[in-house]
Amino acid sequence: VKSKENTELDENTKEIEGLISKYGLVLLIFFIFIGGLALNLTPCVYPLIPITISYFGSQSEGKTSKLFIHGLLYVLGMSLMYSVVGVVTALTGALFGNLMQNPFVIIIIAAIFIILSLSLFGVYEFTVPQFLMNLAGGAQQGYFGSFFMGLTMGIVAAPCIGPFVLGLVTYVAAMRNVFLGFILFFAMSLGLGLPYLILALFSGKIKSLPRSGEWMEAVKHIFGLILVIMAIYFLRPLLPFAYRDIVIPISLIIGSLILLIFDKNGKKLKVFYFVKSILLILTVLFSVYLLIPEKESTKINWTKYDENLILEAKKQNNKLIIDVWADWCIPCKEFETITFKDPKVIQKMNEFKCFKMDFTNTNDENVIKFKEKYKIVGVPTIIIY
Repeated sequence: VKSKENTELDENTKEIEGLISKYGLVLLIFFIFIGGLALNLTPCVYPLIPITISYFGSQSEGKTSKLFIHGLLYVLGMSLMYSVVGVVTALTGALFGNLMQNPFVIIIIAAIFIILSLSLFGVYEFTVPQFLMNLAGGAQQGYFGSFFMGLTMGIVAAPCIGPFVLGLVTYVAAMRNVFLGFILFFAMSLGLGLPYLILALFSGKIKSLPRSGEWMEAVKHIFGLILVIMAIYFLRPLLPFAYRDIVIPISLIIGSLILLIFDKNGKKLKVFYFVKSILLILTVLFSVYLLIPEKESTKINWTKYDENLILEAKKQNNKLIIDVWADWCIPCKEFETITFKDPKVIQKMNEFKCFKMDFTNTNDENVIKFKEKYKIVGVPTIIIY
């Protein structure tokens, strides 16, 4: 939350400076690592969990030693990309997560999810070209794929920002020290990625469950559906605004019904088939619930940001709230679905003129002007007058 008086270094940045002067760089790196670990407690990382389990669950054999290597390469790939994206973004003054509003990047990520999902549906086996395996020193099948998947997840994780990351971004931008910035972001992303190494090892349990057979194919198909839904999720910013909120529920309904009606794998195991059917039915019912329009009385009266309306409201001495958001920003959605739906919050915000500034397209001229005027480091940002 920013006030109308902005400074180059905010309180989060000053806290980082204070940690360096008090504890030194080594302990700072440790604190940053713990901070990255704590980011896994935020909702912005939830979409990565099913992807991680489904990807590593589809790896061959499920041996702990091989899964550990797969998980380590995955984490290193995510850490490398997250570090590069964070440092480049900070030093260029661009928004953290800018890549996720680039249509080409979005399409590439969605295509990767679709390709991986097709392998889980049995269309083909996901393998790495021989020349890449040779470059990797004769690595086992899929090792390079794990590292590449980690690089992709680094981009996906970029919009998952919070005050901790914003403070780090601002600090690196102010210091203009590429090496320091890379080290700090790498430490943070290692903390962020550590649970995924554990998830990689846990996914091996899927392969080691007894009586593997048709039921495993059913599990793979469910994981494949999850990857398809994630592909659609990342394509949402490219869709017309009117369809963005309904495309995922509709896709879940269609996908769940297809698996429920046509996928008979695992039917011989009555308990498994029953649990699978119940989960798919609940998914359909929940998706239908998401399609039900909300009551107008439960909404805040938002107005699209307009500089003239802001000036007019200031002249009338109105209290103002400007919500700076982007469609690719997952924490922005948390505000929308939790904070701004709380009855007490709605009641209090009725005292304000409420405006929304859309940062989905950060190349837009109005967005660039707004960003420079208010010194926006990242989204979500809430400006209160």
